[in-house]
Amino acid sequence: MNRLITFLILLSSLSAIAQCDPNTVWNNTTTNAVCTEVDGPVRYWYSNSIPNHVTGNFPNPGNPNTISAQQNEFTMCAYPELAGTFTDLHIGFGSMGTCVAYELGVAMNGLEWDPIANEFFENPNNGQLNYDWNKHALSPNVNLGTDMNDAHVQPTGKYHYHGDPTNFIATLGVSASSHSPIIGYAADGFPIYYKYVYADPNDANSGIIEINSCFQLKSGNRPGNGITAPDGSYDGTYVEDYEYNDQISGCQLDQCNGRYGVTPDYPNGTYYYVLTSYFPVVPLCLAGTPDESFSIGPPFAGCGTSNAADICSALTVDIPATELADRLIVYPIPNEGDVLNVLMAGDQEIHPTQVSILDNMGRMIRTEAYNQKVSLSGLPAGVYYIKFSFEKTEITKRFVKQ
Repeated sequence: MNRLITFLILLSSLSAIAQCDPNTVWNNTTTNAVCTEVDGPVRYWYSNSIPNHVTGNFPNPGNPNTISAQQNEFTMCAYPELAGTFTDLHIGFGSMGTCVAYELGVAMNGLEWDPIANEFFENPNNGQLNYDWNKHALSPNVNLGTDMNDAHVQPTGKYHYHGDPTNFIATLGVSASSHSPIIGYAADGFPIYYKYVYADPNDANSGIIEINSCFQLKSGNRPGNGITAPDGSYDGTYVEDYEYNDQISGCQLDQCNGRYGVTPDYPNGTYYYVLTSYFPVVPLCLAGTPDESFSIGPPFAGCGTSNAADICSALTVDIPATELADRLIVYPIPNEGDVLNVLMAGDQEIHPTQVSILDNMGRMIRTEAYNQKVSLSGLPAGVYYIKFSFEKTEITKRFVKQ
């Protein structure tokens, strides 16, 4: 099966390349390179983990490692579903032979969010770690040598985010006056947005708000004795210093900093995650089923190995082609710009897997992964056809570019 391809090389901005070749990504060891493609029910990512933005100085006193290119490959479900239960990213520290944690997911520049710090309360007498108390990577009381992007470098040379990647967000042109673009995808396949979203999750005309998380510091003091477990007031040093409270005024996000709603990319609605200004900033759990390519731990335990073939299913469309054609709307026509908008009307979340542009003679010009904003850049004025490929059928629409 031919994969549906979107290839991105990030230098100062994203630019489309016609072919997705992992070796092209991995052979680039100096500038940012990332490739994402969809093959049936699975979304693939290839990245070299070189940031496409300004970073802090590495090594530094809190982080002795130097940024270097990586050869990363990740998978996730292209059509994710809610699991019904949440999966914590912190899953098994202290257990031998098991995966210990999940990364949240991958940013559009191919860099990973790894919010769980491998730092825990330490018994001052014998150095024993208490894995029930995980130090919060973004706490001012925890020094991980992170830079202005809440990022630092692993001993392998991998630069990764723990929190809000300020300079990466700036490359996307994110603004408080408009809905955030997709800034990445989580390990379960659901999209990740920045903090600027619709005020009403079900109304795209409700205005833009800066959404907040629903966590707060616990009151009082920790129950420990300072020897086997931490004592003192809940001050944010540990992840466990916080608690979720859905009664907080304006609370619209769940424990995973997510919610279901409409977005510019999903006008019929989807579950999505949000990076917020307040704890946890980066979600610390997943609402769908995470792919094991994002798991951390020993390879012999299967950690870091994709299980997408077992957990992902294709989006089956059992709707007559005539009804699909009626529900599939492209606009504006005629088109005087460089973007053709696509809308799938109706309540059910259905969309094509790929989109093709053909000339007036039916000859293929290009094919790419489905997007609700199809670029017409480079096409001269004239009559064209746009073909949408579903799992069981194809729909073709005629349009004019002026």
